[in-house]
Amino acid sequence: MTISTRTDTSTLIARSDLSMRDISPEIVAEQDRIVSLVRCGSYDREEVSNAVSECIGQLGGIGRYIKSGEKVAVKPNLLRAAPIDRAVTTHPEVVRAVCELLLSQKCEVVIADSPGGGTPFTERALRRSYSESGLDKVARELGIELNFNLSFKTVAAPNGRIIKRFSIIRAALDADAIISVPKLKTHLFTYMTGATKNTFGLIPGLEKATFHSRLPEADDFSEMLVDLNELVRPRLHVMDAVVAMEGNGPNAGKPRKIGAILSSESFAALDAAACMLMAISPAEVGVIKAAVGRGLLRRDLSDLRIVGADIQEMIVKDFKKPKSYIEARRSQSALWRALGRMSRAYALRPVMMKERCRGTENCGECMRACPRNAIRSRADRPVVDYGKCIRCYCCHEICPADAISLQRSFGGKIVKGMIDRKTKEA
Repeated sequence: MTISTRTDTSTLIARSDLSMRDISPEIVAEQDRIVSLVRCGSYDREEVSNAVSECIGQLGGIGRYIKSGEKVAVKPNLLRAAPIDRAVTTHPEVVRAVCELLLSQKCEVVIADSPGGGTPFTERALRRSYSESGLDKVARELGIELNFNLSFKTVAAPNGRIIKRFSIIRAALDADAIISVPKLKTHLFTYMTGATKNTFGLIPGLEKATFHSRLPEADDFSEMLVDLNELVRPRLHVMDAVVAMEGNGPNAGKPRKIGAILSSESFAALDAAACMLMAISPAEVGVIKAAVGRGLLRRDLSDLRIVGADIQEMIVKDFKKPKSYIEARRSQSALWRALGRMSRAYALRPVMMKERCRGTENCGECMRACPRNAIRSRADRPVVDYGKCIRCYCCHEICPADAISLQRSFGGKIVKGMIDRKTKEA
């Protein structure tokens, strides 16, 4: 893959002529703002296949993005090895439908991801993730490849605002194109995870934790995610929002039916539309703010055009938000702003639930996921050093036993009470 500096943004280049090995110009034409939205009421194979085909068809069809014979890396969300019905990972039927379209173009297809921050990038971990997610069956039945190449390469990102170099897994770099197939979920740190954050899985294994350590503020982390997307530039994003995740995602939330498939060549536009489905204001989501700051979307979203189904009819108004989103909206008071960066000390913090925890000897994923080494083992149980904890919630995100709850310290409860009283008085 060759990455170049920016080119004239007024130039429109047909994406079907682009290769991950070629120059990838920044394109901000109207077509990039189009999001295709199609209803899909279940994961029935035929229904999903028809919905994905229609969704991409409304953008011009798969042939607009992929040339015959190209090698394509299909990138699902494989946060961790989890049962399919938990809605933690991209549903295998959505991945299957995308792969079948690529096979119809006579493409060479490989499914590739590096699971969440606490999961090492090893063959054993990959096999478990592929098995739990149902993707091993998809690959076997379609005769396509699952990636077990553990190598990666550091690639310069000269146009990055936050990060100038990224380590990217070779399966992505060796492909002509990347098709991203994210799962729509809430996220405690970034409020939502969709197209933009899905590319974070192209960074190998435990190296993801270093970004959380270097970028403890969600807005900075979001800028990094946009840097990464502008570097690797997936040709197309196809989102699984048939059953999303609400509440304290991306791991410990609950499945919630939305009944939609979305697609776009713009990660920012797709995530903005997805926010609307979850009744989350796009203006409050870091990756959308970062995209707006770079001219990838207008602040008022007037350049966002949704084709297909009527999104107003599909918004889930009572979609449960992550605790962090609720707290952020509450904290826009003068008192909280006066606390400045000290507010992290009063923010929600991870608390280990002993009755659910599998122990550090049998599990220990929270310890591996922590970017600041703030979790240590004591008597086979994880213990958090809150002086080191940066409230990134990586431990909560990766825990396979849902053994981590988010609670407030005694001081935090006092501050919250003061803010709530002031808010009511206002």
